[in-house]
Amino acid sequence: MTFWIVTGGASLLIMTFLFLVFSIYNLLEKEKRAFWRSSIFFFCSLVIILVFFLTDLPFIKWLGGGIFILLTLGLLILFFSPLKKREIEIVGDQRRIDERDIIFSRFEYREGTEIFDEYYTRKPEYKKRDDDIRKFPDILSPPHMNKNPVLFSLAAAEFDFLEHQLTLVDGRESGEKVCLAPSENTRMIKAVIKYLGSDLCGVCLLNQAYVYSHVGRGPENYGKDIELKHKYAIVFALEMDLEMVASAPDAPVIVETGKKYVEAARISITVADFIRRLGYPSRAHIAGSNYQAVLPPLGCEAGLGELGRLGILITSKYGPRTRLGLITTDFPLVVDKPKKLGIQNFCQKCQKCARCCPSQAIPHGEKVEENGVLKWVLDREACYRFWRKAGTDCAVCISVCPYSKADNIFHKLVRKTTEKSAAAQSFSVWADDFFYGRVPSRRKSSIGKLRNP
Repeated sequence: MTFWIVTGGASLLIMTFLFLVFSIYNLLEKEKRAFWRSSIFFFCSLVIILVFFLTDLPFIKWLGGGIFILLTLGLLILFFSPLKKREIEIVGDQRRIDERDIIFSRFEYREGTEIFDEYYTRKPEYKKRDDDIRKFPDILSPPHMNKNPVLFSLAAAEFDFLEHQLTLVDGRESGEKVCLAPSENTRMIKAVIKYLGSDLCGVCLLNQAYVYSHVGRGPENYGKDIELKHKYAIVFALEMDLEMVASAPDAPVIVETGKKYVEAARISITVADFIRRLGYPSRAHIAGSNYQAVLPPLGCEAGLGELGRLGILITSKYGPRTRLGLITTDFPLVVDKPKKLGIQNFCQKCQKCARCCPSQAIPHGEKVEENGVLKWVLDREACYRFWRKAGTDCAVCISVCPYSKADNIFHKLVRKTTEKSAAAQSFSVWADDFFYGRVPSRRKSSIGKLRNP
């Protein structure tokens, strides 16, 4: 019977320690609800430990044995429940997307201009819904500026800065090539991108299915055929500040978005120029009106993560709480492989982003086919309509995603476990709702104090 007492006591101590660690992490992350709930579990475990070690009741040995057996079985189920990982399914031919059709392009067309008339004559199916959205003030326009002049002005300055960088994205390569092995080139490029500030980086072949077919916005001629024949795509990701994102959909989130896009532009322009100086063609693709390819699926092919229910890339380390950068080039590189992280399975069970979406633009149901890919398809117009109402890029879905938690030891363990175990995924979905809320409360960012008096 001593064995059951010892193992039971050890199990209680381990469980109590885990709740203590969880409480401390929640306190550091300013997660009030999770902190109080985890603290209650910690104190309850502490009381049980005191009863267990300070009393000599007959049932103690049976209690110890029961706790040990339950904890052992629970851990075995959590860690070893098999997970058949789903993949992104290509179910048909993929045509190149016309950039003129994406929602950000359509809302740059001004009524009364030739481009506006040409586009809606050719695509009348978008006209009525787009006109309805135009009734709301544009993002970062004066009606929204009045809500928070300081933060919205800062965001506007960031996005204006991006537009001034468009002439730097391309250029002529040097006539003399530096010849190294593709593996050495890859190691060097990833090291440079990390040195310049990137958090994640991967390489894939430039899949022409993800290159836009025609110019829809920016300094190049509207409607021009896009010819992007580079062989490789270098995709990198920058972590967005957790506190800033947690304020979504308020002003701090668009400030953080603008900041990361500026940083991504700096990295991609610098690295593209660096590659050209080594003698190889290279082009930077930066936010605003410069992308010639669709970044999330390229990020998936480069091994940075998987496409989630919320319609964007969920990375292996920071979830969807990132902004992506892209460089295309002919510089000889070694490509990475896509990773199966179990995110498709998790998103199937979770649905928190769909439940919390202010515009209900994220689907609750099953995947559907779009352009040859089986995926969850957003109502993009409903999403952008809310952006116009809020005056920001919303990001509520990013904020509430369980994968967006801080990259600390505790959450790393949870991610690794859910990557391999079906039971751990189901338990994590329940636990995230229980501790953080089915609809988590919005938090104020410290930068939100930068207001006019």
